[in-house]
Amino acid sequence: MFAEGVLKLHWDQSVPVDVAHIAQRMGMAVRHSSSLATCAQLQINAQNQPSLTLCQHHAPALQRYATAQALGHLALHHLRPGLERSIVVTEDFALDDPSRTEREAQQFALRLLIPEPVLRYCVQDMAMLDILELAHLFDVPAALMGWRLMDWPMPMPKPRH
Repeated sequence: MFAEGVLKLHWDQSVPVDVAHIAQRMGMAVRHSSSLATCAQLQINAQNQPSLTLCQHHAPALQRYATAQALGHLALHHLRPGLERSIVVTEDFALDDPSRTEREAQQFALRLLIPEPVLRYCVQDMAMLDILELAHLFDVPAALMGWRLMDWPMPMPKPRH
């Protein structure tokens, strides 16, 4: 299932998108750990129950993005029961992982955190063109907003003078 499908099923239409609520609705248990070596660890047990452990020492923005990325792995069926996957999120939120499944989960996370209908409304109807302003609205780092706008199929409007 793509991010748009997850949003359609589990999103309450509010911004910023509540990824913790979506994780709960998708049956994913989320907990925090002080001893995790990576930003997050996604597991699916033998009974097909997903769980996500977040490193509590990472910034909330990193944890939020890692949660969205974990939801991507789950929705895109990247893990089978009994398997686990580390989710590494760098401070610059680079989207250049050599793994196809990681890139798919990263793109999923962008689309989940920054839903296209709201982005379109903000940019085209409200003429919000400042990346920092948009990043604040969606509660994402400016780097992620920049990546999302590069990926966006709609042309950016010209600033009004």
